[in-house]
Amino acid sequence: MADTIKGKIEDAGQAAKDAAKAAGEKIQDGAEAAAEKAGDAAKATGQAVKDAGQKLKDKSGA
Repeated sequence: MADTIKGKIEDAGQAAKDAAKAAGEKIQDGAEAAAEKAGDAAKATGQAVKDAGQKLKDKSGA
């Protein structure tokens, strides 16, 4: 623990830096998870459209 005002300010600055880094890492993790979910949803939607198109093709006899 710092005994001087300068030391206390430096400790507070380091704590703020550490908190900002931790917050940034959490945000990055959340963004990566959201991007992965969006990609999965887009892939599933594309597959559903492909399947619907195939069903229409099968019904039409083309």
